[in-house]
Amino acid sequence: MAIHNFKHTQVIVAGNIITGYGDGDAISAEANEDKWSQSVGADGGVTYNESNNETGTLTLKLKPSSASIPVLHQLYKSGESFDFMIQDTELNVRATGEDCRIQKWPTFSRAEEEEPREIIILAAHYKED
Repeated sequence: MAIHNFKHTQVIVAGNIITGYGDGDAISAEANEDKWSQSVGADGGVTYNESNNETGTLTLKLKPSSASIPVLHQLYKSGESFDFMIQDTELNVRATGEDCRIQKWPTFSRAEEEEPREIIILAAHYKED
């Protein structure tokens, strides 16, 4: 029987271990396009189309007090490319992104209670193992 524990998941961005996650769906990653689509001809013949789009998106929801916010902000300001890796050691699954950039910096906002900041990272080459 598998046991879910968020502590078994680690995200590394540009060599930095990310910490200080917000509540809820704190980490999500996915390919930007389906791997396959189909075309059906007038006679009913089916053709499968394989996409060459390797791009993906990683979304992190971090507390404003997260020690990772300044690190990510510096990456955003530099505009330099970086890589990321997400690993769940309990389920032995991994996702990676290469040639990444932060899409835009989150909106500046303050509220009565601490609200997570959403950081969206675009990857030119995304892969799930």
